[in-house]
Amino acid sequence: MNKKLIFIILFFVAAYGAVALLGIVTRPKQTVEVPPSTITEVIREVVRKKPSCPNTSDYFNELKSAGQIVVLAKDFKSYGANGLFTNIKRTIVKSSGSGSQIACGYLFIKSQTGKRPLQQEWEHPYVKPGQFGGHLILDNAIVNADKDEATELLFNLSNIVYTEQLSSEIRKADWAALLNVSDRTDFDIALSTTDPGGVINEVSIAYQCWSPETGQITQDCRLSVEE
Repeated sequence: MNKKLIFIILFFVAAYGAVALLGIVTRPKQTVEVPPSTITEVIREVVRKKPSCPNTSDYFNELKSAGQIVVLAKDFKSYGANGLFTNIKRTIVKSSGSGSQIACGYLFIKSQTGKRPLQQEWEHPYVKPGQFGGHLILDNAIVNADKDEATELLFNLSNIVYTEQLSSEIRKADWAALLNVSDRTDFDIALSTTDPGGVINEVSIAYQCWSPETGQITQDCRLSVEE
């Protein structure tokens, strides 16, 4: 039992004792009882709280090492011309599991133009699952680093910030929750650049499973790409 649960139980025990003592001193003929169901419901809510993924690359690496990762796209050329993408990749991500769901996770992207990192003032990845994505706002990345002639980006899957069009309003979406809505999610992936040398090296999702019934972290959910 974790410290938070112990604290809640002790709080109700102390509260019950204080109320009972007050009743003895001031109103001897009355007894105030805290229903056991109240304590049970509070404990159940704490136990069932959905886990969250911290905004650090360390936990992403842990999930990756545990095999809880799916690659959506790898090594394909993409750029835009006349307001349209010349090569956009559609990937269907399948979700499965025996009662478990996606609690949280990370979106990892590695991309480059020619043999250089992205010029982020006007170049950025485009990722759109269903109707909730588009041009990613790079300022929202947990990790944004140039490495080996490419740009590596890491986003918290529960807090994706994007614009549907280059000049449209900024929106936010929880892609971890989106992956639980259906057992199949379509992802459109491209690179917003006018340079024909644009390349998406990798787009992948690392994910953490959990059981809404017990509130515990599990390993029995799975994301995979439909071939």
